[in-house]
Amino acid sequence: MVYGSLHFITFDGLRYSFRALGVFVLLRLSSALGSNRFTLQGEMGRLQQSGGRPAEAPVLVRMAAYHQGIGKVEWKCANQGDGLELLVGGVSVPVTIGVVHRSAWGFIVRCVSLSRCAAVYAGGLHARAWRVGGDGGGGGGCQLGAMVEVPQAFYNRTVGLLGLWSSTRADDLLMSNGRVLPQASPDPRPEGGLHTFGMSWEVPIPETLLSSALPPLVPLHAPSPQELLAAVSPGDLAQLQRACHGSPECVHDTLATGSPALGLQSLEAQARYRYLTALFGNMPPIVAEPMVIRGKVDSRMGVQLLAIDANRDPITFSLLSPRPRMPSINSSGYLTWLPLGIEPVELSVKVSDPLISSLFTPVLQVCNCLNGGTCQYDAIIHNYLQGKFQVVGCLCPEGFSGEFCRVVWDPCLGDPCFPGVDCLPGAEPESFTCGECPSPNVYQGKQGYKCFQKDFCLPPSPFPCHEMADCDNKGYSYSCKCKPGYTGDGLNCTDIDECQDPSACPNAKFECVNRPGSVHCSCRYQKSMVADGCGESANPPGFNVFNVSMDWMAKDPAQDALTQLEEILSVGFQNKFYNASIKGLQQGSGPGAGEYRINVSSDTPAWYIQEYLGRVGRFYGIGLSEVGDLDECAAKEAACAWPALCANTYGGYRCVCNGTTEVDESQACVLGKDVLQAGNQSSVVEPLEGDNTALILGLVLGIGIPFLLLLLALLCFCCCCPRKKTAPREPSHLLPGYLQYIPPPFNYSDPSLQYISHSCPRSLDTPPPRSNHHTNHIYSSAS
Repeated sequence: MVYGSLHFITFDGLRYSFRALGVFVLLRLSSALGSNRFTLQGEMGRLQQSGGRPAEAPVLVRMAAYHQGIGKVEWKCANQGDGLELLVGGVSVPVTIGVVHRSAWGFIVRCVSLSRCAAVYAGGLHARAWRVGGDGGGGGGCQLGAMVEVPQAFYNRTVGLLGLWSSTRADDLLMSNGRVLPQASPDPRPEGGLHTFGMSWEVPIPETLLSSALPPLVPLHAPSPQELLAAVSPGDLAQLQRACHGSPECVHDTLATGSPALGLQSLEAQARYRYLTALFGNMPPIVAEPMVIRGKVDSRMGVQLLAIDANRDPITFSLLSPRPRMPSINSSGYLTWLPLGIEPVELSVKVSDPLISSLFTPVLQVCNCLNGGTCQYDAIIHNYLQGKFQVVGCLCPEGFSGEFCRVVWDPCLGDPCFPGVDCLPGAEPESFTCGECPSPNVYQGKQGYKCFQKDFCLPPSPFPCHEMADCDNKGYSYSCKCKPGYTGDGLNCTDIDECQDPSACPNAKFECVNRPGSVHCSCRYQKSMVADGCGESANPPGFNVFNVSMDWMAKDPAQDALTQLEEILSVGFQNKFYNASIKGLQQGSGPGAGEYRINVSSDTPAWYIQEYLGRVGRFYGIGLSEVGDLDECAAKEAACAWPALCANTYGGYRCVCNGTTEVDESQACVLGKDVLQAGNQSSVVEPLEGDNTALILGLVLGIGIPFLLLLLALLCFCCCCPRKKTAPREPSHLLPGYLQYIPPPFNYSDPSLQYISHSCPRSLDTPPPRSNHHTNHIYSSAS
């Protein structure tokens, strides 16, 4: 509010005084995006006293408001009398009591007297102005007071002399440059300290909303409040304070203008502000229930309205006009109503406390069921007055139909029989009979009510079986059978996972991919330049020998473990598997545990066999399996004859002799005659007693030569370990299982060595290390 000799009360209740001449922004409202929505400007001029003498007291003399999209309103004192003059859109509007202007955009100008008018905008924004003084205002000149009501939507979006609305007074003095004038205490600052804040909101002449606004010609020389108080005797000051009820604004305005009437006008403005504050602080009563009132045509009903008042004020009820003919309500809220028809009516209830009231418009639901029909208040068939008046449906008794059960029901009206079949009403209500089903249709149960084709497996009958089943019609019945590749009773069919059976694909060279109703075997070899089918090239020379540790959970009782293992490897690897032998049971394992030696083609690595046994293990009853390289040297299964040394290779071993000596067919070193004679002599000649030469020679021949041979064997093994070595002989499937030899080096570009693994790929030159037989691993095709 702004009143008197430029006294202000901000939205957060801060009271201060600012005295200057010119046009200032009283209030500016912005949208959520920061654009200007509403601006209120006021012109501050000198108060004209009786006789036309100007006083050094600034007052609000004119005010203009502009709302985006609506237009401008201007208030100023009338030239004659003590009323107001209004301009809407630059056009003068006659001032009368009531609404003096109405706009199609939710805006009106309303006057409660000739000297009090307000611009009322949709949404709750009000700008009120009233005239103080004038010919009928105590002898003073033109002076305006103003009050603004702002809706909650503009919280934290108000600026100007009326302050920032933020529920705290600390930032009320927000200047136009965005800076806040700090306050040391909640008390108003002295006027001198507020001059910077007030002048920041001065409006340049080109931006003024007021018509013919001119800058002041003579600056203002208003005495300070301290100077005014110093010029009054203590007795007169005490008497003036009693007349002003302690209001410093009333005292100041009386001393500044010399008119006690104008001072009392400021006191009256403060009293009005306190009244409106109390009014707006009072919460109106609100109806809690019922939200919906139900009635029946030609039947009187009664309902008690319950209201809640947050301030616990006494509540009264009344009906607003215009109202229906028959309802009534007492002051305690008991409503009676006799609906006379289903014509739309609206009922508005006013709920009031001593200060404020609220309106309540309940939803009226009217039932008009006839002939014993039951009202269905949950079924709305007609909706009027934006949902405030509703006509409900009816549940009709036998023999009646229609919206309100007034029509005698025809059971054949809805064509209950099969399309094309005649319907004949029966003697009893809701009874009917149907004619014959058209050929070649048949019926079940009631004649002609539902007709079916003789083939229940064809439309229009719904398919009775599962989508992956075949339907076999049998007259009035049918049977279902799942299609190949699926299992079930025909009503529910599930896909068979053929990959659970290792025989679904020929051997380990193929990857088994289950598909709905079928299986697909894809080659597990990588693509290569050699188009030999799926690894169908001839086996390379030589073979590998691997150690296999297995634990049989279940096996064919008609077969021994070795025979069953040979059959498994023959199916999985076909011509890649040569033979197998058993070496005995594992220590600490069950009766089904055993250790085997297998001979396979030299292009078949150990991890490939391990992976296959893991995939088919569940089908064949294999619990644990481990395949690794056999160290023939450590197992003492090598056939090297002394002094040849055994060197293990991946899949085999080799006999190594000292120097460039070779081995013969019995895997023994080929030595020169001198060496043999020396060896024979040294083996039979005993050293003479005390002859150290013979002892030293024996030590050299017995210890040094074997040590040198062992060193040469290790060097030869290091040179040959990246390449597989077995003795060149006949294919292993033609030789005994204990006889081993070294194949030629691997051709690593051979596509048969390039596998697509189920798990991590491994290379043949770095085979996985063998672990203890007690630490077995389980591999499966899902790993």
